[in-house]
Amino acid sequence: MRTSEELYHQVRWDSRFDPARFVLGLLQRGAAPKRVPLPSFVPGGDIPWHRVLFVEADGELVWDRATGVDRIDVTSAGRVRDPRLLRAPFFTARTPHAWDPAGGGAWRPAEPVPGGGDGGGTAAAVSSMRLLTWNTLWDRYDAPHIATARRRPLLLADLAAADADVIALQEVEPELLGMLLAEPWVRASYTLGTDPGGRDVDACGLLVLSRLPVREAGMHLFRPHKAVTAVTVDTMAGPLVVANTHLTSDHTENGHLRREAELARLAEGLGGIEAGVALLGDFNDGRHGAEGPAAALGMRDAWSDVHGAADDTPTFDPTANPLAAVGSLSGRAARLDRILLRSTAARVARAALRGDSPAPEGLFISDHFGVEATVELGEPGGAPARLDAPA
Repeated sequence: MRTSEELYHQVRWDSRFDPARFVLGLLQRGAAPKRVPLPSFVPGGDIPWHRVLFVEADGELVWDRATGVDRIDVTSAGRVRDPRLLRAPFFTARTPHAWDPAGGGAWRPAEPVPGGGDGGGTAAAVSSMRLLTWNTLWDRYDAPHIATARRRPLLLADLAAADADVIALQEVEPELLGMLLAEPWVRASYTLGTDPGGRDVDACGLLVLSRLPVREAGMHLFRPHKAVTAVTVDTMAGPLVVANTHLTSDHTENGHLRREAELARLAEGLGGIEAGVALLGDFNDGRHGAEGPAAALGMRDAWSDVHGAADDTPTFDPTANPLAAVGSLSGRAARLDRILLRSTAARVARAALRGDSPAPEGLFISDHFGVEATVELGEPGGAPARLDAPA
């Protein structure tokens, strides 16, 4: 019988297994064992290995400390059904979570979505989707000057009104996460790209919510508070990876060099994905054209597709938004927030800002404006959408 540590690392690194479908049973004093998704467990963290009592995969017991059960090599439970697009070593698997109203309600691991490889894996595969990215402005800095308690209800209301299929948020704090998890519209329709009870959101401030069927989820940490998190959703044109990132700002020493390194790692990690990719987030980089992040990643900018390459409408504007002025180093307006695409089957039908005007009392929702885009996706094998790139 192998140890719990040996089994963990086999599931984590053996390509035959899908870590998102494994659950660890952890000893709790005076209470029933606590079930924790394997990807949420931190080796060498607060919980020692001897407190792992059992391991389940797809609801089946595959390892048990008390009885000596060790069936990981002889059962089909937890085996990869479809090859993962968010593969190790760049991505670490995460377990998507959805609201389960049964028994008083709780956020639980979402039911696995079968993949078909041709876009026909689920009946809910879509031909058009609305993507939204927004840096929500956490109050770790300048808290007395940014009216967080008044802004958060405005943000929640605007997110609900946006009616987006996939939402990518940056600078999410535990309090905002709790408010989102309690929203009826979130509970009714959205799957989260991670365990909301885990450490991911607190560690990097990133959260992805999808009302499209989620096949898988993954995360890659650049450094504390800077990462990329992603989900794979089904569309009529096949699976689409939607990733959410927040790159280093100029508030950090040598921030521009860190961004270059993060972009290089993104290019490497996303470049190996054999499917369409949408990358959303706060790039902290206002450059355009050949110097901008889209060119560095070999992707298209949804805003430029609609408004033209010369349009530099800012998403961070200290001259118009007092919240942006609080944290700005230069006072310059810039388009820092973007929706980038790598897909020959995608056409951007619309791109617009959200939160670019204040509420009636004069308060903006965040120091950044949100960016939304409506993307139309062709049938598998159909005529490709226009790609604005030289041969």
